[in-house]
Amino acid sequence: MRFSLELVPNNPLWKLEIIGSVAESIGVDGLWLSEHPDNRSSILTACHLLKTFPRLWIGIGVLNPYMFHPLTIAQVAATLSEIAPRRVYIGVGAGDRTSLEKAGIRRTHPLKRVERCVKIVREILRRGFYEDEEIRIRLNFRPRSTVPIYVGAQGRKMLRLAGRIGDGVLVNHTNLDLLRLAVDEVRIGAEEANRGLDELDLAAYLTISISEDESKALRAAAPYSAYIICGAGREFIERLGMNPKIVEDVRRILRVGDWVKLYQALPPDYIKATTFIGGAEELEEFIARLSKLGYTQIVFGGPFGPRVLRALRMIGEVVKHFEEDINRE
Repeated sequence: MRFSLELVPNNPLWKLEIIGSVAESIGVDGLWLSEHPDNRSSILTACHLLKTFPRLWIGIGVLNPYMFHPLTIAQVAATLSEIAPRRVYIGVGAGDRTSLEKAGIRRTHPLKRVERCVKIVREILRRGFYEDEEIRIRLNFRPRSTVPIYVGAQGRKMLRLAGRIGDGVLVNHTNLDLLRLAVDEVRIGAEEANRGLDELDLAAYLTISISEDESKALRAAAPYSAYIICGAGREFIERLGMNPKIVEDVRRILRVGDWVKLYQALPPDYIKATTFIGGAEELEEFIARLSKLGYTQIVFGGPFGPRVLRALRMIGEVVKHFEEDINRE
């Protein structure tokens, strides 16, 4: 089992450096940088952090084909591999629907767009060029090392696609039942491509709010839960038994950014269904279940907890627990 930490570039670089330093000290293997249109560039942040932390690998998760042309993604991956060979991962996904809509971008045909994007990026990185009936593009330099491509997925069809084409899968769920179903869908996709599930790095991209105080943990997690719910498809909402009217109210509040009203409108059960709320022991139990399901990487995603540094130290205790288990074996 590998462990990594999500960093959201919504803070100044010096603050990200502090969290990166804590990440190194608690024993995680790498960092995933999320990409949002209204935050700092995950690409430029990756350049900085790869230079700052020579032990950690850095993944960008995820770049979407609506804002980033496949040639641009390949260019980024190849350039970063010169900075840090074998320490660069690229995530490709359909992107957050809410964020794209704010930017005036319609997320059309996500499966086709993601599949085509991954195909083009992989070919450029392997061969230096890509050509079909529509485009003819190339790079005039080659990457210093292989750059694994992870597919960010949540819905059933995207999970199967990820199983078919990804070097790894970033499963964007925290709910245990959905994480269990996700493994089955990824396995189906992998079998369609005549390969086994063990050929992929299956990463559970978790939304964590860890604290001994549940009410504070819920409050910290509320905005994250709201984005997850509002960016999800109808199948996700129905499977979790959420009231469409409440979801629409949350979506409306999220558009204007009224966090006080958001916490009042979002039921605690909805937050718990989409994020991890609990202490270190509960998190250890949760990860142990995910390991049995077949997950090979755990990504600890924000908000981490109501007190970030305290939460990171608690996450460090969880990582140490599993490292000690491995050493005993």
